[in-house]
Amino acid sequence: MRKKFSSNNIAIIVTSVGENYLDKCIKSIKNQNSKIGQLIVSIPKECKEINISKGINIIKSKYKNQVYQRKQARKYIKKNIKIILQLDCKFILNKNAIKEITQLWNDQTENVAGIGFIPQNYNLPKVTFLQKLLNINSNKIGKVLKSGNVSAWHKKTTITNVEWLHGGCVTWNLKYCKDLFKRNYPIIEWSVAEDLLYSFRKQKKFPIKITNKIKIKYIQSISSLNIKSSFKRGFLHAKIIKNFVKHEKELSLFLYYYSMIFSSILGIIYSLSILNLQKLSMFFGRLTGSFTKTYDYKVI
Repeated sequence: MRKKFSSNNIAIIVTSVGENYLDKCIKSIKNQNSKIGQLIVSIPKECKEINISKGINIIKSKYKNQVYQRKQARKYIKKNIKIILQLDCKFILNKNAIKEITQLWNDQTENVAGIGFIPQNYNLPKVTFLQKLLNINSNKIGKVLKSGNVSAWHKKTTITNVEWLHGGCVTWNLKYCKDLFKRNYPIIEWSVAEDLLYSFRKQKKFPIKITNKIKIKYIQSISSLNIKSSFKRGFLHAKIIKNFVKHEKELSLFLYYYSMIFSSILGIIYSLSILNLQKLSMFFGRLTGSFTKTYDYKVI
């Protein structure tokens, strides 16, 4: 069977908002056994220069926003590129990862739009009865719930179709994803749920899949958010998901409010009981954001 793709058809777009492990990510890409077609790195304009810069298209973005930063890469994409690998800088590739990704894509049927990867050191959080009751999680893999919340993936998933993909470690087939760089997403520092919005709408027309076949790990870091930042993240999460639910007929605004309000109230009570001000602030942000008017346009 004729191969549809070679590693030279793959462009990797790495985004960073100032994390200190960008060089580790780039080094893992540079150490691949298969040569990629292109490497593009987008960093905020105030960030220091990259230590490993030879052979890299470096973009200095005026905004810390992953969707915006990726959109800036559009004008640099070479004509031979067929597959885009979106990679947050916290992900580290095994030296055979690109070879494995190329083979994986050649094994797929013609119309697959995207394939996401489960990191080797990913551990699926336990799904509780309360989470199911509040419609915030499910035992089904890669499911988008009626409330706009999602279920995650099982570490042992070899490869399966899903309804959404994580944007920080995913490949897209440009033949079916020409709109990848034409998204209408607000300029906010935390690009919350941007992956959900894009992948859920894409899977309505084309299959998207998740797999554990590619050897990738992610750097686990301890959250350093202060109370103000935690509130803002909770607020933005509620606001973006509300916009998502309002514009998708398969989802339910009633279940969104039910899930967001009750889970936030329970989260506030729990945070007070353990005196965790960071979590308390985040749940207050979610509760506030759920009652706030969302964007007056369809966020994509």
